[in-house]
Parts: sequence; structure tokens; C-alpha cells
Amino acid sequence: MKVKNNFWFVLIMIITSLSVVINYMYFKSLNEQRILIYEFNNSGSLDYPLEKVKEFNHTFPNITVTTLPISLLKARYYLKKNQTNEALSLIYNSIQFNPYIGISEYELARHYFITNIDSMYYYSKRAFNKLPSNLYHTKLYFTALRELKKEKELDSSFNLIKDYKFFEQWKDYIFSKLELNSENRDSMQKLLETNDYFDKKKDEYITLQTLVNIGFDNFTNYKASIIKAEALFDQKRLVESAVIYDEISVKNPSEYLLKENAAIAYYKAGMYQAAINSFKYVIDNYTNRKNAKAEFYLGLTYLTAKNKSLGCRYLTLAQQKSFSGAKKVKENFCF
Repeated sequence: MKVKNNFWFVLIMIITSLSVVINYMYFKSLNEQRILIYEFNNSGSLDYPLEKVKEFNHTFPNITVTTLPISLLKARYYLKKNQTNEALSLIYNSIQFNPYIGISEYELARHYFITNIDSMYYYSKRAFNKLPSNLYHTKLYFTALRELKKEKELDSSFNLIKDYKFFEQWKDYIFSKLELNSENRDSMQKLLETNDYFDKKKDEYITLQTLVNIGFDNFTNYKASIIKAEALFDQKRLVESAVIYDEISVKNPSEYLLKENAAIAYYKAGMYQAAINSFKYVIDNYTNRKNAKAEFYLGLTYLTAKNKSLGCRYLTLAQQKSFSGAKKVKENFCF
């Protein structure tokens, strides 16, 4: 009887100890996840030190409360520090933890964006097929199709997503079609004119229509296009300037300043949603920027658009990154 009691006592102690350890590990992981998720959602610069991120447990649990693989979130910090082998190992490993949303494949496609167009195409296509409604997946996949001149695949992919009625996806498709062949202009004009999905009086629609009407023949010379965009900006023809900057940025995706200039032109033109989308794209996709100009202007855009909470959040990020003027604006508007 005594032996039996001892057995149950030991068993209970083991279960209790395991429960304490598991609860401790889970609680610790929640704190780590909070940091990773915050920087994933709100800060493209990944400011948290890599040496501390290395210590984060990515095996138990292996996904966040928002179902993102923790190893993937950690990998982004390694990539920023150019520790490519460690980063890729984590990303490849992360696919198994949530194979349904395509975020790991998206990050791989982003990594291969400059160095290996075939790998970029392979992984961006996988990401798109897993979650075609994701705007980032579409943008990267269409970029690969455009670079590889796969126009038929571009058309068939657009047919899969056009009924989602996401304007950004339509814009990416039209951008790609016009760049692939200037003779597509007429068909793109008809596509815009005959659709019933979008409000044709909205700024974003007018901007895209302007681009289609201008055509891409005017953007073949990089330097001349920049000079034209700058001149239009100085003349206060801000929408036309933004459209040209936007298109040059599509053809020169490594130059984040082009997209940033487009965003500023949209902001000054009062086209706040277009500005917000462009600033967010810069923040999310260019982690090695020299300053926090995008965060600062995104904060201003949100404030002007009467969203004080988000405006002050991005001004705080700009101030933390020592952007000149952020502190003063924040003191005047965030109280």
C-alpha cells in the first residue's frame, strides 16, 4: 500500500513539475511574441537587438497567438544583419509550422528578389497560391511574372483574384500589363472603364486612370523621368508627379526613395489613403533605410486624416529613430 502511495505521489509531483515548466515557458514566450509581433506590425526597422532575439524560444510554442511561425519572425533579424545562412535555415524550418498562409514563402521570395529571379518566382507563386487575397503576395508574384515576361500567367492569375475587388491588386496588374507591352494601354483603359467594383470619383481610381492615360512610353528614360517628376512636383501637379514616381519605383524596386517621394506627393495632394499605402510599403519592405522619414510623414498623414492614435504612434517611432522634427510635432499634437 505504501509503495502504491509513493508511486502516485511521485507521479503527481512529476506532472505538477512539468505543468509548472510548461506554463513558465509559455508565459515567457508570450512576452517574446509581444516584441516580435509589435515590430512585425509597426516597425520595418527591426530595432530589437539580434543578440536578444537569438535567445527567444521558437520551438515551444512554434507559432505566435496570431499563428505566425516564431522562427520566421526571428529570421527577419538575422537577414537584417546579413546572417543569411542562419536566416534561411529558420525560414525553411518555419514552413511546416503554418503551411497554409504562405508567409514563409513570401519572405523567401523577398530574399531572392535581387539575386535569383527564378527562386523569387517559385516562392512568390507558392505564396500567392496559398493566400491569393494577400496584397503583398500579389505584388511580389506579379513583379516576378513581369520580370520573366510571363504575360499569359499574369492574366490567368488576375482572373483568379479580380473578384476580390482589392484595388491594389488591380493596380499591380495594370502596372504590370502596361510595362510588359505598351499596346496593352487600350485594353487596360477598357478594363477600368467597364468595371463596376470601384468608385470612379475616388482619388486612387483617378490616379490609376491618369497612369493609364499617360502610358509607360514616357518612363523609358530613368533620369529624364525623375527630372519630370521633380518638375511636376515643383509645379504643384502633385498627382502626376506621384504617378511617375510610383511607376519608376516599379521598374527600380531597390530605390526606396522613389516610392517615398510618391507617397509624399500623394500626401501633399490630399490623397491620404494612397500616401498611407505607399509609406507603409516603404516601412515594411525597406528595413535598411538611412532615416525615419517614412514613419514621420506617415504620422503626419494619419494626423491630417484625423487619426490621432496612429499618427502619434508613427511619430513616436520617428522620434525613437532620431528623425528631426518628430519630437516637436509630437509635442504639439500628441497629448
